[in-house]
Amino acid sequence: MRKSSMLVGLFTVLLLAFLPCTHSLAAEANTLKFGLISSATGPMAPAFKSILDAARPAEDLFNQRGGITVKGQKYQIKILTEDDQSAPPGGIAAINKLIQDGVKFVYMPQFAVTNMALAPIAEENKVLRIKGLGIGTEEVGPKLRYSFYAAAIAYNIPVCYDFLAKNYQKVKRVAIISPDDPGAKSVREATEKEIQKRGLEVVFEEAFKIGSEDFYPILTRALATKPDAIDMVISIAPWSAGVINQSRELGFNGPIFAAILADTNILNAMLNPNYAHDVFHGGADVWSPKMMPIMKEYRVLVERQLKTPLNMDHTLLIEGIYPVLQAIEKAQTFDTDKVVTTFENMKSIDTIYGQARMGGMEIFGINHVVRRPIGISRIMNGKVEFDFYGK
Repeated sequence: MRKSSMLVGLFTVLLLAFLPCTHSLAAEANTLKFGLISSATGPMAPAFKSILDAARPAEDLFNQRGGITVKGQKYQIKILTEDDQSAPPGGIAAINKLIQDGVKFVYMPQFAVTNMALAPIAEENKVLRIKGLGIGTEEVGPKLRYSFYAAAIAYNIPVCYDFLAKNYQKVKRVAIISPDDPGAKSVREATEKEIQKRGLEVVFEEAFKIGSEDFYPILTRALATKPDAIDMVISIAPWSAGVINQSRELGFNGPIFAAILADTNILNAMLNPNYAHDVFHGGADVWSPKMMPIMKEYRVLVERQLKTPLNMDHTLLIEGIYPVLQAIEKAQTFDTDKVVTTFENMKSIDTIYGQARMGGMEIFGINHVVRRPIGISRIMNGKVEFDFYGK
C-alpha cells in the first residue's frame, strides 16, 4: 500500500512538471504569427519607424477583440518585427528570418525598393504580404500572387483632383514636384494622365533626391513657370514641410497637395503658422471623430503604451493586418493559397475607414487592392479639416 502511494505521488509530481510544458505548447499552437518589416534604422526610419512602434498596440487591439477563430479554435495574434535597415539587403534578411520562424503572413515594407527586392523570396515561399498604403504597380500585379494593398494611392488621385476642381476652380497650371522613387514614378504617371483628362496643364515637372532638405533651387525653377498649384504626388512629412514652407517663403500662395503628403497633424505642426493654408491630401485625420470606432480604440492603446499621439503611420499597420485576418477567418484556413483566393473575391470587408470591397483589376490587373473610403484632409489657417469624399 505504501509502495502504491509512493508511485501515485511520483506520477503526480511528474504530471505537474509536465503540465507547464503542455500549456506552453498549446499556447504556441493557438497563436497566429504575423510578420512586420519596416525601417528602424537608416534614412527611411524617420518616416517608417512608427509602424514598428505600433506592433504591440496593434497586437493588443486585435487580441482584445478576440483574435480570430479558425475551425472552432481561437487564435491570438503575435506580431514579429524585423528591421529592413532602409535597404534591400536588410529586407531580404528580414523576410528570410520570418520564413525561418514559420511566418506566412507579413506586413511588407512601405519603402517600395526594399519590398520589390524581397518579393521573389516571399512569392517562392507563398508568404501572403500586404501594406497599409500601396504606391505603384511594381508591388501588386498578376505576377505577384501573394501581394496585396490595403489601400492604393492610385485611387486617391481622382478624389484629390475632384476636391481641387470644387475648391480651387481657377487652377489651370500645375507644377509637379515629387521624390525620385520607383513608387512615386508610377503615381506621377497616373497623376499626369489625370491632369490631361481634366484639361489642365503641367507647366513644370521635376523629381528631388530622397533625403533632400533644400528645395529652393527646384522651387525657384518651378515658380518661374507661374503655376496655380503644386502637386507633390506622394511625400513624407519632412519633405512636404520643406516644400510648403520654402515655396511660401518664395511667394507662392496657391494650393499645395498630393495623393498623400504625411500625417496631417504632424505636418501641420511642422509648418510655419503663416504658411499653414491651402494644403490638402488624400489622407485621413486619424484624430477625427469621423473615423471608425476601431480607430478610437487603437488611439487609446497607442497613446497609453507609446506615450505619443496617434499618427497615420501607426494606423498603417492595423489597416494592413485587419483585412487579412478577415480573409483568414472567412477561408477558415491558414493555407495562403486558399486565403489568397478567398481574399481577392471578398465583396465586403471592414476597415478602419469603413466598409470596403476588393478591387484593383482596372489598374493593377488583379483584384488585390482593398477599395475603402478615401478622406481628404486640408490645412487651413493652421487648423485641420477632414471628411470622406469617395472610394
